[in-house]
Amino acid sequence: MLENALILNGDGTDISLLREEGIENMDVVISVTDSDEKNLLCALLGKQLGAKKVIARADRPDYLPLFEMVGIDLAVSPREATVNEVLKLTMGRGIQTLTTIEGEKAEIIEYTASKSSKIVGKPLNKVKFPRGALINMVVRGKDTIVPRGDFVIQNQDRVVIFSMASAMLEIEKFFR
Repeated sequence: MLENALILNGDGTDISLLREEGIENMDVVISVTDSDEKNLLCALLGKQLGAKKVIARADRPDYLPLFEMVGIDLAVSPREATVNEVLKLTMGRGIQTLTTIEGEKAEIIEYTASKSSKIVGKPLNKVKFPRGALINMVVRGKDTIVPRGDFVIQNQDRVVIFSMASAMLEIEKFFR
């Protein structure tokens, strides 16, 4: 399915195999074994041997920052990716993107406001937004706005919110 990709099914810690396959010319090396430790080692070897970018799978979410701290360009958690997709489906209509932070303690969410959203048409300083959540940005057409208290959200505004996990359900009520 990936016409311009070289896929190796071998020992990613075998330096002679990596050199033989020309790892120094690779744009991206992705390590996706079932071992976080092996993925880390494979990705670091790839980076050391000249790969331009390395990506590693990490099943333990608490490893993600560690992987990136030691030089992995991107660490991906299948569990967090699944949680994000499930949350998008279960949290209701209007969510455009969702990113979890710090092992699911906080989220950055983007909602698109609709005519029926309870937050539309009122100055933000009159909206009783839940504790633990902040509206960081609003995208209106081609304009990106950092809203202040007197700002009024309109239909079809894209609203970016930073929220603690505990406030998620309350936030959703504003966009129904």
